[in-house]
Amino acid sequence: MKTILKTAVISTLIFFLSSVSLYAAHSLQDKIQLAVKSSPSAAEKQVEKLIKSYIWLAKEENLSNNREILLAVITKSNLPDKKAFLYEIEALYAKRLLKFDKAKLYILNALDETPQENPRFIRLLRILAFIDTDLENYMRAMESYLIIEKQLQSQQDTSKLILNYANIADLYIKSSLYQEAIEALDTAHHLAVQQGREQIQLLVYENKATAYFYLNNLDSLNYYAAKVSHIRFANASHLHRMKYMILLLKKDKRSIDEIKALVDDANDSEKLYTYLHFARAYLLFDQTEKARAIAFKLLSSADLKNLGYMRGKLFNIVGDAYAKEKKFASAAQYYKKATDQATANTVKTMKTGSILNYLKYDEIKKKYVVAQENLQVRQNYFMLCMVVAGMIILTFIFLYRSLKMKKKYDELMFNKLNNEISFINSHEIRGYLSNILGIIMVIKMSEDKKETYLEFEQALFDSAENLDSSIQNIAKKLNDKAESC
Repeated sequence: MKTILKTAVISTLIFFLSSVSLYAAHSLQDKIQLAVKSSPSAAEKQVEKLIKSYIWLAKEENLSNNREILLAVITKSNLPDKKAFLYEIEALYAKRLLKFDKAKLYILNALDETPQENPRFIRLLRILAFIDTDLENYMRAMESYLIIEKQLQSQQDTSKLILNYANIADLYIKSSLYQEAIEALDTAHHLAVQQGREQIQLLVYENKATAYFYLNNLDSLNYYAAKVSHIRFANASHLHRMKYMILLLKKDKRSIDEIKALVDDANDSEKLYTYLHFARAYLLFDQTEKARAIAFKLLSSADLKNLGYMRGKLFNIVGDAYAKEKKFASAAQYYKKATDQATANTVKTMKTGSILNYLKYDEIKKKYVVAQENLQVRQNYFMLCMVVAGMIILTFIFLYRSLKMKKKYDELMFNKLNNEISFINSHEIRGYLSNILGIIMVIKMSEDKKETYLEFEQALFDSAENLDSSIQNIAKKLNDKAESC
């Protein structure tokens, strides 16, 4: 009996020691050194996987050490594209720390080091779109996604194209364009079902649930949250997010515990929005001091100083918290900051344009390019027919002239549209915005701000309404142009 027990103990110790050795042999240091010594194509794939696992998805407490190991080994390696990898690691590391401006500089350097024909270029461009989304540069993010879409369509890479539609939907959600997000997700879901890609379906269902959360549609949120929970790839962070969104719409206090669990989860890629919802949950259940603490922590971060839309939401949360505590002077102060931030956001949108206007322009541009290509084909066909028969030549000359006239007419109409939009922008929008800023300046300079505000309230409302009407007029003109093409 003792012999058997002794043998079992020795066997257990041998197994334990071999397991420890195996674990040690598969540390990050060993993995990256093994990867950089592989053939160039194999090395690139292995390094990409290690960067994703040990930077993008790593726990925060391991992030700094992982970064140092990867940088040290890759720097000493003979990888042909090691500069691009080093910049990518730094970009993802900075993004994880919410240092978005620094992350953007690094990812742009990585793109400069990568030829466009390299498959890695699309991945880096996708990371740039993620960072631009975090920085609220929604137009630039959309430009990146449209470039990716065109390249993937030319490569006929359906799987990555589905993922790109899901990413575009995420951009729409963060731009508060929820119906457009659902339409993009419907396209992604249709392709995902054809491909049988369950993991991509998880992303589609999660984004749809998020869109319906912002639309306060509890039934649809429940429907897609249930679909998420039944997919085997769903992890704890997916489930916690679904639960807290449902509980928040139900105004159930247990939502706070679900958000706490997500805040502590290293796999949460939307940490900033999780904190925003955390503050709103505390505010909903009258824990105003905790709500303010989260908002102040985010507002005090130098890395988030340029996120206008996020700061506006945080100012509103602080104002609502003070209002619930009946500290109306402090509430008014932060509502004023939220108003000023909203004005700055409006000016920024006017300068850069909105995503919808950009998409309308892109749609018109695509149709124009197609028309030009069709024209070229018909010109070539005309030359062929001219050799065959004189009558066909005469027919196609007439067609050619008609097409030229149509092209000229389209150009004139396009110039006319440009002139109309320029006129509205310079005479109406800027005028109404100047009125709003002027009224705000008068209120700020007056001794009795409340009385002055009441005196100018209707004028302020009229200017804001006229500004909104002018912006809608621009959107309508672009929409009419797109439909007429």
